[in-house]
Amino acid sequence: MHVWTSLDSPLGRLTLVGSARGLSQVYFPDESPNLSGLRRLTDRSDSTWPSVKVLVAATQQITEYFAGTRRDFELLLDVPPSPETFRDRAQRALRDIPFGEHWTYSRLAAAAGSPQAARAAGSACASNPLPIVVPCHRVVPASGGLGSYRGGVAAKRLLLEHEAGNQ
Repeated sequence: MHVWTSLDSPLGRLTLVGSARGLSQVYFPDESPNLSGLRRLTDRSDSTWPSVKVLVAATQQITEYFAGTRRDFELLLDVPPSPETFRDRAQRALRDIPFGEHWTYSRLAAAAGSPQAARAAGSACASNPLPIVVPCHRVVPASGGLGSYRGGVAAKRLLLEHEAGNQ
């Protein structure tokens, strides 16, 4: 069973979706996820349900991240198994980018096994279902600047400045 909850953050209200297997989606305030058929987490006291435990942990850890007391997430992730594609490899490689560091799209592509696939690395970042937790915001263009971000450039700037200020 998938459940969802929302969380106030410096980026605005985030929506988190999870199951007993782990956190499956993080949505930004300007996104409109289809939550029909999902149960809303309203009573955190029933933490015997594995899906509730997942969302309680995710909420706590994201709150700690924004408070500057957490650098790495230790969450179960419910990412559907799929064929071994470049996008899957790139999204897994995102987890290797240390807190406060920036990689270029080319470096992400190389870490995913295809050094010439910088544009595809950007696409993998854009389709990351778990922004913030799987830190696609740490990937920037080699030419400088911030590049684009699913949550918007202002959100990416805030995340990068937050990490730079908490090193």
